[in-house]
Amino acid sequence: MKKFLPLLIIICALCACDKRPPQTPKDQLPAGTLAVVAGMPITQADFDAAAANMDAEFQNFLKTPAGKDNFLRFLINERMLVLASQANNIEESAQYKEEMERFQKEQEEALKAKQDYLLRTMLIEKLQKDGVIAVSEDEIKAYYRKHPYQITLAHVLVGDPQKAAALMKEMANVRTRDRFALYARQHSIDAFTNRKGGVLEPFIPGEYLPEIEVPAANTPVGQTQGFFKTALGFHIIMKLKEESIPLTAASGRIKEILEKQKMDAYLNKLKERYGVEVINNEVQ
Repeated sequence: MKKFLPLLIIICALCACDKRPPQTPKDQLPAGTLAVVAGMPITQADFDAAAANMDAEFQNFLKTPAGKDNFLRFLINERMLVLASQANNIEESAQYKEEMERFQKEQEEALKAKQDYLLRTMLIEKLQKDGVIAVSEDEIKAYYRKHPYQITLAHVLVGDPQKAAALMKEMANVRTRDRFALYARQHSIDAFTNRKGGVLEPFIPGEYLPEIEVPAANTPVGQTQGFFKTALGFHIIMKLKEESIPLTAASGRIKEILEKQKMDAYLNKLKERYGVEVINNEVQ
């Protein structure tokens, strides 16, 4: 009950409202009218909409007669305070106008973001339905026949090619996981893996970076290789494990791989259609 005590205190403090009956004839009030303030009805729909914004604990309180009565009085007092603010020309103040302008801008941006989100998601649903990015069971099985395994790597990621070259020269004969982990903790800029000795999550080919996957697939377990340039930086890798994975465990992951490949192909076509030029990729 602690969560809604402050609101309950406010409600009780404001409950000195006028209990005179509505002046509007009852036969002209909307269905479900609970109260009338300055000729404007507060309906059950208004009550329910306001109650929906409250947390679950307070909504339980609203199921009681006292809760319903107090919340209705709160809504009445809110309505009166709005009317009083209008009578005091609050709407004409610079502060009010500034706040409303900021609020309207935020609402417009939120609406635009929601519109864009709906357009994207509905297009993806259409692409799925039309088969553009849909993946069949046969495609999954065919991919699995080529890649019935997953690979576990450790890497040292650095941002400078000169440092990568120097490190690779120093690490060329590293053959143990523990020694590789020491280099990863000392030199890797990958904050997600350096504390774990540079160990990456196991991946099926197609789930990680292609610049790394190809040499990893052709590298014996325990061998250090590098360095390889990707969008993330420069990698020195050690293959820790290659193990078979059952189709039942791989199926969902392979489906995501194939969906991504098809979406990438679709996006590449869109690039050709609309024209894309990156002017400056150094985002501030």
